[in-house]
Amino acid sequence: MTAENLENHPGPESDEASPPCKLDLSYFTAPHLCPLMVHRKARRSFELFLYLAHRFLQACGAPVSPDHKELCAACGLDPSNPHTGPMISRLLRSLRVTYQVIDYQPVQRKRPQICLAPAKPGTDVLNPKHYVYFREGWGSRDRAVFATQATRAFAAEYLYLIAQYEATLAGQKYGRSYWFFPLEKIAERYHISARFASRGLRALVDLGVLRVAPGQYRITAANDEFGASNRYYWQGLGEVIRRRIEFDHLRLQYEKYFDTASSLTAELINGETVKNVVGLCELLAAHGERAVRQAVGRLAGQPRRSLRRRVAYLQAILSSPGTGEPPR
Repeated sequence: MTAENLENHPGPESDEASPPCKLDLSYFTAPHLCPLMVHRKARRSFELFLYLAHRFLQACGAPVSPDHKELCAACGLDPSNPHTGPMISRLLRSLRVTYQVIDYQPVQRKRPQICLAPAKPGTDVLNPKHYVYFREGWGSRDRAVFATQATRAFAAEYLYLIAQYEATLAGQKYGRSYWFFPLEKIAERYHISARFASRGLRALVDLGVLRVAPGQYRITAANDEFGASNRYYWQGLGEVIRRRIEFDHLRLQYEKYFDTASSLTAELINGETVKNVVGLCELLAAHGERAVRQAVGRLAGQPRRSLRRRVAYLQAILSSPGTGEPPR
């Protein structure tokens, strides 16, 4: 997908009780806006921007004035700490002056009335041409989900919105259930490093927000559609909750094997998915931990993109013991 292919596309069906929240894609494609936050590693600034942008869009363009606790919750600060007041002031000032994504008039001892600044002069903030559908907004629960990715949390938060846009565009414009975009082109289009993009996408896969079908260098797809690029299938943040519920059931069902199976999924494509955990639990029950660990050890030597990193291939290894090599 190139810049020329990007065009306006509808978001999910809107609810009459909920205004359509369309976040201008230009915030992510203009190098002096959100990409500058990435280069400066300003995670809290980005999180605060997401929160304020959603509040403003939800209010249909009316200025918003969130309180101290709400602002702290959005970017992971302790509202009871006496130092967080000046920190929030600095973050708001950086969003207004350095990154130029919000606007307000500073008022002493009063909460400012905050508006979303247009990504480009003269553009309609509420009805941008290219946009990410942003109804779900941003809050402490979202932050907690991404925080599980530790040093990759910022990359995951940032790539989440880009991945959502690309997935929606692929479905609406091309009728595809997946999207693909070489890392180098993501870096060029969104003005971030390929490493940052890679870390974010991998974190989203580990969370379950995305499912990946690794690209293969020696296999040419029909019409040379994606080549060596990974194909990503959008699952959404709801998949994180669904996965936790499924895991609670599986832990009861496979109490003896669940923890071992969960740890071994790191060597499989898409990591700790329900399908991978169930498959490994069944293999552990049928063949024992030692045999399964030996089979997984064989996969560890395969390239990270190898399609052999699947439960089905482990089953093939375990069904032909003593060969010395995995079946071909």
